[in-house]
Amino acid sequence: MIILLSYIFYFIAATLSPIQRRRLATKKNSENKWQINFAFYVTLIITILSLFLPFFEPFYIQGDIFYLIILTLICGISGATYFISYFIAQKHVEAGISTLINNIYTPVTIVLATLFLNEKLTTLQIYWTILLLVGMVIVSKQHRIGRFKFDKYFMLIVLSGIALGINLTAGRALQKMSWFTAGTMMAWWSQCLFLGITTLITHDKNQYLKKDIVITWVLRFLHSLSWVVLIFVVGNLSLVSAITTFKVVIVFIAGALFLNEREDLSRKIIGSLVALLWLLLMK
Repeated sequence: MIILLSYIFYFIAATLSPIQRRRLATKKNSENKWQINFAFYVTLIITILSLFLPFFEPFYIQGDIFYLIILTLICGISGATYFISYFIAQKHVEAGISTLINNIYTPVTIVLATLFLNEKLTTLQIYWTILLLVGMVIVSKQHRIGRFKFDKYFMLIVLSGIALGINLTAGRALQKMSWFTAGTMMAWWSQCLFLGITTLITHDKNQYLKKDIVITWVLRFLHSLSWVVLIFVVGNLSLVSAITTFKVVIVFIAGALFLNEREDLSRKIIGSLVALLWLLLMK
């Protein structure tokens, strides 16, 4: 029952978060500015809220300090890369498409978890990853500028997915080494730090309304929290990464209903169903 509730919590949070960010990008920011600073503010509040995690499990650090530092740096760099590339591209890529493309993190996570965390799926299940790639090609029609070329915003979403896969794997490694609270807090604070440094270097400013920032960070916090809770409850990063891919179908439906993103909807549905077939074969 706890596992089922954890999955429900994740699917709700993972749907509301990208839908709300896409709405902001299209309705409140016509010039697509301030995304780095916006990402920093969102992650800053999330990391501040992570100070409440020790109430659920004590904070203590254990393990080789060298590996902890390396993993924390990986989380910081990959997490900042994910947020920056995703936030910049979201104005130009529909919510459902960006969610599906961003799921490139799933095979990345599975491969890395198999290689470094010993959380193995079968070889046959790994091979079915190609179906996800087929689904990505199907829904990418409007972003194709050649037979094997895609526009920069599509590639930014791909980059964000790869960075997310690296971030989740490093974060899971931190959790396994120093347990849930310490591992989660090190991962979140590190990516916030790197986003802050990037904001200072680029002199990016924020001009979103406080209400929009608050709503965004609440939904992003719930999204992040739902993921780490799911990993903690299930205990297998590869399996969770595979099952949570189902959210792409939910986001496509939500995008059509609430954002009126219905152009070429049949192609998008076919692409999401191919991805869903990949999901079922991964189970």
